Amino acid sequence: MDKILIIQDSPSINAMLKFRLGSEGFSVEAVETGEEGIETAKEHRYQLILLDYNLPGINGDQVCRILKKGDNTRHTPIVCMSSKDEAKLRQITEEAGADGYIGLPFAGKAFLEKITGFINTCKP
Repeated sequence: MDKILIIQDSPSINAMLKFRLGSEGFSVEAVETGEEGIETAKEHRYQLILLDYNLPGINGDQVCRILKKGDNTRHTPIVCMSSKDEAKLRQITEEAGADGYIGLPFAGKAFLEKITGFINTCKP
C-alpha cells in the first residue's frame, strides 16, 4: 500500500484529502505545519508527500528544500499544492526541488490520476 504524507494547515482540506485518497486504497497521514511535516517525513517512509505551499511559519518551498537535502527524504517525491494554480508558484516550487505541482481542485478523477502518476513515475 502506498503511503502519502499530507502537509497542509487546513484541517478541513486534510480531512477531505485523507478521505478521498484513503477511499482509493492509499494509507494517508496528515500534519498541519511544516515543522511537523519535516519531522514526520524523517521518521517514516512515504511514497509521496503532498505539500501545501502556504503554510504558517516555515512555508512550503522551504520545507521542500529541507526534505530534498535530507538523507531519508531526498528521494521521496514531493508535490506542492495550492489553492492557486499559478505559473509563478509552479516555478518557485520547481526551483525548491518539488517533483510536481497541483492547483485546485483537489478532488475528482483527474486529481487521483495525477497522484497515481506522480507515485508511478517517481518509483525507483
